[in-house]
Amino acid sequence: MRNRFSHIAAGVLSVAGLLVGGHLHAHPNARFYKGDITVPTSWEGTIRLTGTVVIREGMTVTVEPGTEVLVQPNIGADIVVRGRLLVRGVPGKPVLFDTAGGCASGPWGGIVFEGGSAGILEHATIRCSATGITGDLRGVTRTGVDIGTGR
Repeated sequence: MRNRFSHIAAGVLSVAGLLVGGHLHAHPNARFYKGDITVPTSWEGTIRLTGTVVIREGMTVTVEPGTEVLVQPNIGADIVVRGRLLVRGVPGKPVLFDTAGGCASGPWGGIVFEGGSAGILEHATIRCSATGITGDLRGVTRTGVDIGTGR
């Protein structure tokens, strides 16, 4: 029974690795997100987005200095902001938004601010994004943000 469980567990881990780009050990301490964010959240270290993430109304996601947000390559994979997105990079520790696996893996969508949302983006680099930062930007401030196409 124990041996059978080990094979099942190994199979689940293998499938999980394939679902997140086949890089199971590339970021062993990464936190994974997909879908709605319905509680205030702080991102730091390595964050892997395996699909579209929606920051719901009234919620805030704070991205700490030096954080890498790696998005599964897919033009439809976006960060949709209906609440608040606070990107708190500093000159020596900018925040990076990039495609998981690098630009050669293909682009990800972008950051989309919807009406009534807000954002502060400080010292951030957005790479390999199909759309960069779009939407209703009236409530968004940007300082030291670089939007590029590759590494």
